[in-house]
Amino acid sequence: MLGTHPAPTAADCYRMAIAPNPVQLVLTAPKAQAELAANLSVLQDSSLSPTEIRHWQAYGDLVYGMGQDQFETQWP
Repeated sequence: MLGTHPAPTAADCYRMAIAPNPVQLVLTAPKAQAELAANLSVLQDSSLSPTEIRHWQAYGDLVYGMGQDQFETQWP
């Protein structure tokens, strides 16, 4: 089911975290200078279109669930 959704990049995750509301702190740990540049580019334009927001929310629902299943809500 996740196969239809590309895995998000770190920059995608940062954009999703800071776009809808002001976040005070975001940490980054890039492996290479190119990853750092991509992560920092989010600071220039963190906006997400409504389509992108729906796409990444659907991805999050697939990964984390909706909290409706015992597996999703009962942790050891």
